[in-house]
Amino acid sequence: MLIKSSFNKYFATLQYRKVCVLLRRVRPARPVRSARSLLNRYDLSNKSIPASLKLVKDKFCGIFLRINFAEIFTLWYSKRESVCADAYQKQKRKLRRTVIKGDRMNIRKLARPAAALLAAATLMAGIPELRMEAQAAFPEYLKSVTYFGDAWPINYWGTEDDNMGANFARIKADGFNSIILVIPWREFQPGDMGNMYNEAAFAKLDQVMKCADDHGLMVTLRIGYCWDYSGDASLPERYAGVVQDGSNDRKMWLDYCKTIYDRVSDYGNFQGGFITWEDFWDYTSNMDRDLTRALSIRLASRCGYQDYLKAHYSLAEVGAVYGKTFQDYSEIWIPERKRPEAKLFFEFYDSFLNKLLSESQEVFPGLSMEVRSDGDPIYQLDGSYTYYSHSATYPCADAEYSALMYSVSLGQQNVGDHISAETALASMQNSMNGLVEKSGKKYFMEQFLYMDSTEAFSYNTQIEESQVADFVKNAAPILKDTTCGYGLWVYRNYVNDCVYNGQFALGLTGWDTTGRVEKTEHDGSKAVTLAKDSVLSQNVHGRLGKRDKIYVKFWAAPKNGTAKVTFQIGDAKKSVQVTEAGNYECSIPWQENYNLSITTDRSVTLDNIKMYSHEQYGRIYDTDGNEQDLAAAFRELNAALDQTQTSEAVPAADSSK
Repeated sequence: MLIKSSFNKYFATLQYRKVCVLLRRVRPARPVRSARSLLNRYDLSNKSIPASLKLVKDKFCGIFLRINFAEIFTLWYSKRESVCADAYQKQKRKLRRTVIKGDRMNIRKLARPAAALLAAATLMAGIPELRMEAQAAFPEYLKSVTYFGDAWPINYWGTEDDNMGANFARIKADGFNSIILVIPWREFQPGDMGNMYNEAAFAKLDQVMKCADDHGLMVTLRIGYCWDYSGDASLPERYAGVVQDGSNDRKMWLDYCKTIYDRVSDYGNFQGGFITWEDFWDYTSNMDRDLTRALSIRLASRCGYQDYLKAHYSLAEVGAVYGKTFQDYSEIWIPERKRPEAKLFFEFYDSFLNKLLSESQEVFPGLSMEVRSDGDPIYQLDGSYTYYSHSATYPCADAEYSALMYSVSLGQQNVGDHISAETALASMQNSMNGLVEKSGKKYFMEQFLYMDSTEAFSYNTQIEESQVADFVKNAAPILKDTTCGYGLWVYRNYVNDCVYNGQFALGLTGWDTTGRVEKTEHDGSKAVTLAKDSVLSQNVHGRLGKRDKIYVKFWAAPKNGTAKVTFQIGDAKKSVQVTEAGNYECSIPWQENYNLSITTDRSVTLDNIKMYSHEQYGRIYDTDGNEQDLAAAFRELNAALDQTQTSEAVPAADSSK
């Protein structure tokens, strides 16, 4: 009754889920051995906190680890009817930043036991709206797949994803406990003014978060994905602007990060997020461009490169590397990539990434970054070269972990050769030990590239095909020792579909029409009906990599009799006889112009239109969801990760390195 009475008084107006999520945001810097002694540091005697809450503190001291009760409970009961929502949200964000950046308290193990306690108390008090609805539990180790339904990352947010529930059920059954979502910047924030957001994309994000939670899956977000088919904003210009301190693009970026965080942080299965170095790397292409010296100097000034050199090097030191005498920092230009001075620009760019991450963490607490594990060659005038390491970015500021894309090719010859599983495992152990030493923390290996069918990287070293399963199954000890989780990019094979809104989830957005083209449905799925002599078209040119053929797949149902559906792909035409409702496909030889237009000689309903030239393989599930040869290996890996004990501690980084 004491607990009931106190909770009724102090928590009647509390948005319970927000409190629980706030608690989950705080992560450990290191294991805490004595929770009781740490809890005793906090004197609550002078705080207006009911005795029942002190009882909770004493009763659950083994769960509540390094929590500043005074601050957190102050936040809790400050949410009263007399306090406006805006003030509450401001206070909540302030406390998140203070707690996370200041004490780095550990409550991972608290979240669900505390949630259960508080939920019971609130239910006793007769407050049903304060139920904890989350189904997913915070796992000790993340086993993730990058999720994009039946599409691929570039166009996923314009799909219906009719099979989402079945997909999540299969992911869970395979032993995974989380998914990774890519969040394209332009897709979610299409306007260049910074205050325009795509509510359809956010609605889809809400749908995914809820469905994942229903299936017991946590969600991690990759923020800033720079590939999508939505909007007219120039992504190269936007990302170039981000490099500049105080630019409108930088402000847009931070508003985008803040908005994403605010939209998802109330979900109980929200794990956190990360950015990746490669999404921001395009600006370094200026090192390869044939720029005039005057333009290169202007770019060096605009991006902050000159200011960085001024803060870290004397003019004489810069001149010695450039092989030129400078009278002022304003004379310095962006170097060419195959020059000794490229090292200075890479240093600057690493500092920019660190600064961007730090600023982003202010609005997206706990945000991490995928760091670059390979080095850049630094060429000397005699043609020799050494490698520049981007290890300055590895600690990832205040993030609990560093993120990483790990490929079997790391540290290998990469001349189209093949190695054994044993060799690959030994190399992985050595590489990961070195990376952990430099970061001082474990990694979230969000892309575990045990193989790679990308044609552009066909020269990379691969594991012998017959030994890939052995490599996967035996990677558990290495992963558990050096990472806090891993993720797959190709859980299910996908194609490089160049069609935007091919499932018509967004109506006719992205399509051009002539004649009568009507939005409709079939079996609960959105579609369009194309009348005779009408045209459905889309400008897709430039979206496909060159291959031997261009493939088209679609669903169609004729209205009356057989319909001849004609696909014009550039200058070529291909007709398909549609006799009944079902899936159809066709192909044409590759051609340079491949804009798409569709016509029919009889009214027909169309859906699920895909047009592609390449299929990415992962050997786990094919594009239709059929199990392939590595599925069992990953189930075995996931089971082993649940059993494998982690090492006591991760070695701290040597500050002298």
